[in-house]
Amino acid sequence: MVKGYDITPQLVLSAYNTQIQFCRKQRVSEEGCNGCIFDNRCPGYKDMDPADWEEIHYPRMTSNTTIKYLKDGKVQLITYGRSEDAEKAFKEMTTK
Repeated sequence: MVKGYDITPQLVLSAYNTQIQFCRKQRVSEEGCNGCIFDNRCPGYKDMDPADWEEIHYPRMTSNTTIKYLKDGKVQLITYGRSEDAEKAFKEMTTK
């Protein structure tokens, strides 16, 4: 029996962002998508090319007073009354 992996939300985000970066590099290569390892299995094959997706990083400011971050694998939202407080908290979160 094959042992499974502990797939965490952080691992999923890393895989998602890595696929975007891979597709961006693949697209600019000589072969383009023709030589891609996903060969007709690309999640963007019939929809939007993953190279055009937006990467997701946490924590992130979604407005001048709102921060989204991960806690226990869930996206949490903090809204501050003043943008200065939100910026200070965001800076503290990103320097850890």
